Amino acid sequence: MQPIDPNNDTATSFVVLGASGKLAKEKIFPALWALYRDNRLPQGTRIFTYCRTKLHTRTFRLTCAPYMDLDPERDPPKFNIFWTTVHCVQGQYDQADDYVALNEAMVRQETKHNQVYANRIFYLALPPITFDHVTLNLGRMCKSPLGCTRIVVEKPFARNDLTFKPYQTLLCQSFKESQIYMIDHYLSKQISQNLFGLRFANNLWSETLNNRHVAAVMITWKCEKPVKDHAEYFNFYGIIRDVMTNHMMQLLALVAMDKPYSNTIDDLRDGRLKIFKDVVTPDMGDVIIGQYRRSETDPEKMGYTEHSYIPKDSMTPTFAMVVLHIKSRRWSGVPFILRAGKAMNDTKIEVRMQYKSVACDEGNSKDLDIRNELVLRLAPFEEIFMRLRLKQPGEELCLKEAALNLRVDERDTKYMPNFRSQILDILKGNQSMFMRTDEQCEIWRIFSPILQKIDLDRPKPLPYNFGTRGPLLAYRKAERVGFVFFTSDEWRESKENLDYTVKSSRILSGPHYSLKPNRKPAKLKPSEIE
Repeated sequence: MQPIDPNNDTATSFVVLGASGKLAKEKIFPALWALYRDNRLPQGTRIFTYCRTKLHTRTFRLTCAPYMDLDPERDPPKFNIFWTTVHCVQGQYDQADDYVALNEAMVRQETKHNQVYANRIFYLALPPITFDHVTLNLGRMCKSPLGCTRIVVEKPFARNDLTFKPYQTLLCQSFKESQIYMIDHYLSKQISQNLFGLRFANNLWSETLNNRHVAAVMITWKCEKPVKDHAEYFNFYGIIRDVMTNHMMQLLALVAMDKPYSNTIDDLRDGRLKIFKDVVTPDMGDVIIGQYRRSETDPEKMGYTEHSYIPKDSMTPTFAMVVLHIKSRRWSGVPFILRAGKAMNDTKIEVRMQYKSVACDEGNSKDLDIRNELVLRLAPFEEIFMRLRLKQPGEELCLKEAALNLRVDERDTKYMPNFRSQILDILKGNQSMFMRTDEQCEIWRIFSPILQKIDLDRPKPLPYNFGTRGPLLAYRKAERVGFVFFTSDEWRESKENLDYTVKSSRILSGPHYSLKPNRKPAKLKPSEIE
């Protein structure tokens, strides 16, 4: 942040509610510091913490420092100045008088340099139980009288359609839709946004991503770590609410939506809403749920209910696969398979758009189901590639697996991490990569019936071993609806899985290794992929 310009008449207050929590310390404040260090915050920005715990700047900075990637030779002087912009306010979430004190603290700082306008941003890094009181009190006591007001909301967005309606009503009564930023961290990733250019600016893909050419789409979210962080939260919500009703549905929208009428924010969000409205509500026949158990090869990898922090009788799914169908002219008949799980064989987030089979009588390939795949990978690193077949070297006409790597990163280009880019978008008022409340309403319309069945009937999840690919029945289900797996040497879970897979299909775990970017994937924490 640059020094205060005497001609600058607009102050900015950035309020982090729930500042004593993990999200604020590990994500929000490191992002704010990085933007401050790089002079990307608006002039006159002041940061406020608000929580029930009494915080002091001197001690709070020590808890945040390990996550801030400090350069000891360059950063200390500016780091010290950064903390002079941070002001701690203590208050209860359900006490109106405490919000009056917060408002007064902002006013004191906003008027310090004779700045007549004030933009206020409220970031709710809070547990859902406090949401109602916080939203109501912020709307009544803390809106900016001269300037813009914005509120940032993190998941979970309620539990189902019935609980979301009062959630939506209260939020929209306290703030305008133009002030609400329902954050989804996958939308801000460079690879997700690059899909727009790939789909709508290239004839090859704009003309082939439809039901005439695509056989199936699989969206995968896999984490090799067990349920540990936020265990109470996860056991209450489960894998479907945790990642499918937000992150994975947003990826589905990016893949399936029609080209917006224009590049305006409203047209982009209308396009996402339209595709959600076209998704048919699934029934339990479209769902496979599972729960991980102790590993057969590593006894230290305990089962879900063996963890001390999980109830022994818990039926919470740690794996789920849901098959969705879209009743639109473009996608009718194409299954969209959402697959997510914890304690699996690796950490990976990707979208596979699998094209229909190609009749091939050459290259000793009569027994193969030849399919191309366009793959959008978000983790462990970001890339787009296309799987195809080419002739093997030599005299014989034999085909081999190959990959067309559509690199989206330049070797010397450093992209801004998504938390920072989203905060910048909030400061700029850019809502294009944030959800609208009616989008989430449609998502709950899709998932609430199956979630209600799971909550009331408590079906026993299928067991799968810690460190494997999930229940075998899920793969059989995916094949029945039209997805084809391709196997490689990495498929080494168990003899049962290997025998079944070789007989019925072949699994491809990724692009040809020689075509991958020359860098090692970073190890992700569970919180970083959520």
